[in-house]
Amino acid sequence: MPEGARLDEVRANYEAFRSKLPELLEAHAGKFAVMRHREIIDFFDTMADAARFADKMYPDHLYSVQEVTERQIELGFYSVALDNAAV
Repeated sequence: MPEGARLDEVRANYEAFRSKLPELLEAHAGKFAVMRHREIIDFFDTMADAARFADKMYPDHLYSVQEVTERQIELGFYSVALDNAAV
């Protein structure tokens, strides 16, 4: 899978996530959302749990994980380059 496709997916998911953030904060603050194709798939208590789930469900790695928080977190390329063996 070209890195450009993964980066495009992460960017599109982030934009969709930001637009939904106010409502997400009310019900899911502090959780981690697994996103694919601009849709929230599920929420998890930890980043590791979210990444493990997404890795199993989406072997093409076209997903992203976003923390439901008011803090703006810029992970840059790291957000698409998680070492799957580490989670």
